[in-house]
Amino acid sequence: MALERAQLMLDWLVASGGYVHPSAELRDDADAGLSLFATAPIPADERLVSCPFSVAITSSLASASVSAATGVAESELVWPEGEKKGQKWNERMLASAYIGLHWVWDEREKEGKTRPASLVHGPYVAALPTTEELTTPLYFNPTERAMLAGTNLAGAVADREREWGAEADVVRAVLKEDGLTWDRYLAVATYLSSRAFPSRLLRLPDEETDDDGVSPVLLPGVDMLNHARGQPILWLSSRVPSKDGDISAISLRTAAAHEKDAELFNNYGAKPNEELLLGYGFVLPSNPDDTVVLRLGGAPPAAAARLQAKGLDATERFAVGRDGVLPQGLLQVMRTMSGEEEHECDDDEDEHAHHEAEEKGLNLELDVLGMLGEMLEDKLETLGREVETKGARPRVVAMVEEYRQGQADILTSALDKLGERIDRIESLMSEGLECPCGC
Repeated sequence: MALERAQLMLDWLVASGGYVHPSAELRDDADAGLSLFATAPIPADERLVSCPFSVAITSSLASASVSAATGVAESELVWPEGEKKGQKWNERMLASAYIGLHWVWDEREKEGKTRPASLVHGPYVAALPTTEELTTPLYFNPTERAMLAGTNLAGAVADREREWGAEADVVRAVLKEDGLTWDRYLAVATYLSSRAFPSRLLRLPDEETDDDGVSPVLLPGVDMLNHARGQPILWLSSRVPSKDGDISAISLRTAAAHEKDAELFNNYGAKPNEELLLGYGFVLPSNPDDTVVLRLGGAPPAAAARLQAKGLDATERFAVGRDGVLPQGLLQVMRTMSGEEEHECDDDEDEHAHHEAEEKGLNLELDVLGMLGEMLEDKLETLGREVETKGARPRVVAMVEEYRQGQADILTSALDKLGERIDRIESLMSEGLECPCGC
């Protein structure tokens, strides 16, 4: 049934001016799920799929269509109260309202009512994955959610649930549509996090626009391809031929040849497993792009003032990669938060003062590295605790275990690097820090 709906969507895409390579076929694969495969060899530099700009789901289309379908003016699609009162709906709220109204009117059509003409993406909406197929953490059951304890994702998932829940309440209240439920909002928000492309793709190379290019847009057909790290693929915005003449479209083109029966992949770019799991619902084994994100949190007023004077922020997030190298920015923030001033000597001829400043600087560095080491060890210990998996789906268990192991591997590597750095400083202090003045 899912395969049939997806094929109907591609037929609709082609009828709307889109394109699917004649040797590309939809298959429901046991490992890959629903995706495109080559039915014959496909050479390099071939157009695989194209989505006309006019078929994309953009914020402007969603806003105008929701207004036309509900009778609520676009100027009224704002937060009605609270600290965000008067703020325009974000892209997620607009897309969720637009797609959600398709489901609402699917039910009303069964009662003999006529669907509003502005809801034009029926075949695409019908082909979207069911909620049973979604595996982002907001679809985890309580046991699966508990498996994230001690990771950065645990807090991120809770924050996202609160944020999206508040947005869903506003959309439902402003449009006065009880059918725009939390479950439906969650589904569309998940589609947007896992399938959206940046709006800059809906711009020809020589075209100027006020759009910043980062707004999420949905591209029917183009979003059928799964992600493969390092897969050579070209995203090309250009004029392409169609049955009605040349049109503006975004296309995926091959950069390498594909053999018969090979899956046709897209490439989302380098992403750590934390981002992949939260936004897409999958992880990559031993992901070389994996990171652990470290954040120190708030600083006392005096420390905050010192940080501000140096243009630093205690709440900044710092990513540590597989190599375990500690970000210099993190160490700089920690040095400043420690309360110690820069150990410098203005008198170039005062050897004793220079020696004293150097010694204090190295002691400060040891203190900072010691504090950071304790923080990393605490995180590693938390990750090493056993988690209950009874009642969790095997696929989710495998994903979370891969994510947790990747975090632990990075922390271990960072601790090794930190230990080497401490050893070098201690060796330097014990062997080469005699004061030139002989004191």
